[in-house]
Amino acid sequence: MGVGSMRKDGQDTALLRVNQLIYQVKTGNYLGQNYGRILQIGEHSIKLREIVQDATGDWVERMTTLDLQEGSK
Repeated sequence: MGVGSMRKDGQDTALLRVNQLIYQVKTGNYLGQNYGRILQIGEHSIKLREIVQDATGDWVERMTTLDLQEGSK
């Protein structure tokens, strides 16, 4: 789950909570089970490009957005 975003050393950075641990990620890092690569970190979301298999078994790119939950629990 996304926790929030910040700017560190002039670069956008996001904080993610996974299994009660907090991770700091930046643009270009890989994320998730579908070979997701972080393309952009915004104030409220992270944009990823994932590689998944389609119904015919071909590998295709898919754009995904992960919402950040700033201010939540």
